[in-house]
Amino acid sequence: MMTSSQEMTPAPPGQPYRGNGIDRPTVPLPPDHLSLFRAGQLRKRWHYVSFWSRELSFCAARVSVGPLRQEYWAIWDRTAQEFRERSHMFKRYVLIEPNRLQVNDRDVAIDVTYQSCSSFEVYRPAQRAYIWSHKDYCRQAHGTVRYGSTTRAVTGVVFVDINTGYHERHTHWLWAAAAGSDQHGRLVAFNAITGLFDTIVNSERTIWIEGDAQEIGPNTFSEDLLTVGFAEGGTLRFKREALLEHHDDFLVIRSDYFHWFGTYSGMLPGGIELHEAFGVFERHDALW
Repeated sequence: MMTSSQEMTPAPPGQPYRGNGIDRPTVPLPPDHLSLFRAGQLRKRWHYVSFWSRELSFCAARVSVGPLRQEYWAIWDRTAQEFRERSHMFKRYVLIEPNRLQVNDRDVAIDVTYQSCSSFEVYRPAQRAYIWSHKDYCRQAHGTVRYGSTTRAVTGVVFVDINTGYHERHTHWLWAAAAGSDQHGRLVAFNAITGLFDTIVNSERTIWIEGDAQEIGPNTFSEDLLTVGFAEGGTLRFKREALLEHHDDFLVIRSDYFHWFGTYSGMLPGGIELHEAFGVFERHDALW
């Protein structure tokens, strides 16, 4: 058994880390201040919240790349087949608190509360600097979503990604995540990634079964971005339903962002067969 002092030994900053944050590397990490530059790389930060249910899904985020600040939100009402989205520079229509998301943007209002039931941190070196993220998976989220004359009372799950660090000048990632039920009626969720926290071990790749998190091995994405394969076995198929798309060009900072809402079917590692699952698929190519 490890002693208390051993448990508190900081992780080495030159290696990837995954844990509860108690033994995180001793470099500046939130909530501490991070300087605008480190080792020639510009600081990037985002706080992203995504809500998934059978009837309706949405996402909202606040992003900053150096001095540039942007926020966006999108709503996919699967029941009504309605899609709304909007983005802003240097505005504050999106408010994200530790257990609450609010959006108030003209004829759109989102107010959802949630409690974290599974969270962890990941960290990895990025050339001579580093990147860090805090993940929350919340099984019980409740609130209301209003757009135009439509108001929905919603209940579902929430995934939270708080990301900060000095990402490489050219960063490209593919990300897939969803929650639903398996063949045994259990609430399951998954997080698959390439391009960010995708090291062989201490990655952000995760499967949750009734809220219990387990890291999984590497995953791959097909060229058409419609399937996800897992090293331990299993393949998921993604059905696209609605697309949030942004293209930004600020000369030295450029970004192409594709964020699909949709459904997943197939098999996760460990023989977990998805009965139904609702979530997102994201592709991002950034020069920042």
